[in-house]
Amino acid sequence: MIQLDNLDVKILTHLQSNSRESFQEIAKRCLTSVPTVKSRVDRMLELGVISKFTIDIDNSKLGITEAILLVNAKPGAVSRITEELRGLEEVKEVYVTSDSDAAIVSRVAGDMQRILAIQDRINLADVNNIRIISVKNAFRKDTTIPLASSSITLTCAYCDRKVAGDAVRKKFDDKNYFFCCNTCQGEFEKKYTKLLAKT
Repeated sequence: MIQLDNLDVKILTHLQSNSRESFQEIAKRCLTSVPTVKSRVDRMLELGVISKFTIDIDNSKLGITEAILLVNAKPGAVSRITEELRGLEEVKEVYVTSDSDAAIVSRVAGDMQRILAIQDRINLADVNNIRIISVKNAFRKDTTIPLASSSITLTCAYCDRKVAGDAVRKKFDDKNYFFCCNTCQGEFEKKYTKLLAKT
């Protein structure tokens, strides 16, 4: 498992919310240098944590229909059908569930006629049921990384020591920063205030 520290997480959070944000802007928000941000991003690309930089298109603004495809299949057919769905241009996401009523859940987008034709383009052997449900409203969830994840090691945003026990958390410009103690949090706040005064 790849270990991320809180600077990695902060950089990823900025890139997730806006993949076009410049390294200079990210460095400013993370109180670090541009070369540090670049080296961290390069490292995460090399390790496969980041696979690509992309955009989030609002399909409804372009008249593109979104739907959910639910496929209930016999256990032996799930892998085959999943691979067939992954090969279709209209299929944007595929999830295999543990629920016997919906073994494969896919988010699909495109022309409704093409979406409905998906069931004619896959092998339906061993499929018990297939449903296509049109999406009326799409509410996008925040995609930031949960800092409580066990694969993330928190380090103090001021002194860079690993945080043992409960971290002191403080928000600056709507971003969470973590500290090992109140002293480090206070010193960081002074540095942050000075930096803001210069801009």
